Amino acid sequence: MVADTSSEAGTPRRLRYSVRGLANWILDYADELRLTVTNMALNKLVFFAFEKTLVQRKAVITEAKIEAWEHGPVFREIYHDFKRFGDKPITTRADFYSVETGNVEVASVDMERSVEDFLRSELKPLIHLPAARLREISHEPGGAWHQVWCYDGHANPGMEITPRTILQAADEKGRCDDET
Repeated sequence: MVADTSSEAGTPRRLRYSVRGLANWILDYADELRLTVTNMALNKLVFFAFEKTLVQRKAVITEAKIEAWEHGPVFREIYHDFKRFGDKPITTRADFYSVETGNVEVASVDMERSVEDFLRSELKPLIHLPAARLREISHEPGGAWHQVWCYDGHANPGMEITPRTILQAADEKGRCDDET
């Protein structure tokens, strides 16, 4: 899908990539590197792709909802598509029912080259890490997952990690980094 490049000042632009297509792109990238990825690792890698694209490029890469689950950020679509693999490497790709063709099709993304290059660069140091380490990184105190999971205020139905939460966590981390 082509990106929506319109953006008001301070409002992230919306790339609107399919979360399943993005997951498949990451799985393909892992294959290129001769790596395997589990469901838990894939959910974290898609989250980091979302987070890094939002914070560094001021763009929302997918409209899919991110939830704070016990083991970190989760995209329900990805979790359910691959839960049959448990903690074993994923060997298939996410698919969807196309109303246009009436068939089940493998999800894909028509990603802008600059976004693809950016994601390769940002995910390369992470994609080889075990799921447990990616979980630790996603649980960083003060991070978006931590702020939602350890929330001590009004209700947060669905334990949603919003773009606003991610940007606030990054801003707070930036201020702390500036002070050291």
